[in-house]
Amino acid sequence: MRNLGFVLLLVSIVLGGLTVLGLRHMSAARSQAPKLHQTTVVVASRPIGFGEVLTPDLLRVQAWPKDGQPQGSFQTIAQVTAQRRVALGPISANEPVLTARISGPGGRATLSGVIRAGMRATTIRVNDVFGVAGFVLPGDFVDVLITRDEGSRSNTVEDKRTDVLLRSVRVLAVDQLANENKNDPVVAKAATIEVTPEQAQKLALAADVGTLSLALRSTSDPLTTGDEATPTTVRTADLRLDGVRAPAPVAPRTIVRVVTRRAPHVAGPIGATMEIIRGAEASIAHVPGVG
Repeated sequence: MRNLGFVLLLVSIVLGGLTVLGLRHMSAARSQAPKLHQTTVVVASRPIGFGEVLTPDLLRVQAWPKDGQPQGSFQTIAQVTAQRRVALGPISANEPVLTARISGPGGRATLSGVIRAGMRATTIRVNDVFGVAGFVLPGDFVDVLITRDEGSRSNTVEDKRTDVLLRSVRVLAVDQLANENKNDPVVAKAATIEVTPEQAQKLALAADVGTLSLALRSTSDPLTTGDEATPTTVRTADLRLDGVRAPAPVAPRTIVRVVTRRAPHVAGPIGATMEIIRGAEASIAHVPGVG
């Protein structure tokens, strides 16, 4: 029994020594590890909409790794609010406030601050139907369609065509609304979209020769991909009912109907009087007979 107690005591002493050595090693490694240098970054304390004036109650200071400090960020709230600044676009809660997302000192909210480099903003006229019943809002992506006459194919049927003029263009504003945080539908008379200079020229011409309408794209597919099929032109003849092509217009027929015939013993010219119907027009003609 004495030998067993001595062995247990010896094991306890060894384990305690190993524990002490381990703790000392961990402390030495922690002291030799490089210290993480931190700084502060001003972030939004709640969502900030387009055009909102940046005030201290909308901002807070967040600890941030110095090596990962975002470019154009601010370290103190006073740097942001010392002079009047407004948001040039929506800023999410806890998102760093950057110089690229806000106006300069004393600035105001203008649409020009939202347009990307090399792009243009142009406005097209829409209504409650062509504007997707007001569900097109700033920040959405749409296709622009044009419907125009293609010339008369007959006296009674006009041949029209609809083409996809532009694909996946970003909506900057609806009427005078440019806040992307807006959720309610807006029945507007105009939509401002972001396009290239060449696309702006096409829109100006298209508005003069036809009717423009918008097709709202899914949020999961805002941009045109290389796998997307090229849109085709849709004409009046392509309109179908239950998968059957619309019948081609029938040319007007000429109908000849004999109205009277005079006998030889009756005074007057001998022959037949006919009613000729061409389309919607009718006329009377007399065909002389043989005496």
